[in-house]
Amino acid sequence: MHLSSVRLWASIGLLVIAAGMPYCAAALGWAATQDETTIRVRADVAVGVFVSWIGLAILAVTGALGAWRTWRSRREAVPA
Repeated sequence: MHLSSVRLWASIGLLVIAAGMPYCAAALGWAATQDETTIRVRADVAVGVFVSWIGLAILAVTGALGAWRTWRSRREAVPA
């Protein structure tokens, strides 16, 4: 399997999202504190949410690249 494989990068993106998901759930629940002017989130939860965003970015780029490759191959297959 090549490093340019869309399936490989999609799998990596999904695994990174899955790694950050428990922290995202914690951010919505008990890990955030709020007073009158600010909202504070624990550092480990913030890192977990950031990791999920990285996974989402990997997945979005992979999806766009896969769609572009599919569109290009179909366009080349159609005779002019």
